Amino acid sequence: MNIFIMRHGQAAPEALNDESRPLTTDGKAEVRLMAQWLAPQVPQFERVLVSPYLRAQQSWHQLSEILSAQQVDTCAEFTPDADVALAASLLLAYKDVGEGGNILLVSHMPMVGYLVESLCPGIAPPSFPTAGLARLSFTEGEVGVLDWLEAPHTLT
Repeated sequence: MNIFIMRHGQAAPEALNDESRPLTTDGKAEVRLMAQWLAPQVPQFERVLVSPYLRAQQSWHQLSEILSAQQVDTCAEFTPDADVALAASLLLAYKDVGEGGNILLVSHMPMVGYLVESLCPGIAPPSFPTAGLARLSFTEGEVGVLDWLEAPHTLT
């Protein structure tokens, strides 16, 4: 089982509130680049979990033009300042329900970094660039291994 954790693409610096910050044109392009890179490796996800914030939803929209998912859920547990322990427990519960396969989370800093730290003991929380994507693999139990963390600037 693999859990892919992605930070949304570059977002506009200001909006009415943090929840409504949209992706920039560059943000959309960097998310699409990551989707094109990932598609040969993972053409379909069993489940996708997305923060309700606009920039995360727009990131999934860009990804979904290239990648597919059996089920997509919007989850308030993955907003930037949500409870990391609860978010990690939710991801592990989805992992336990699935038989192998792949889960994708589209979320925010600092949540994405703290989730890697929580799910992969001994790893300091990595800093995800915009549209950064990590793969965590799980063989048995609840201890993950950080296989890689890629970003648009490392692909070009």
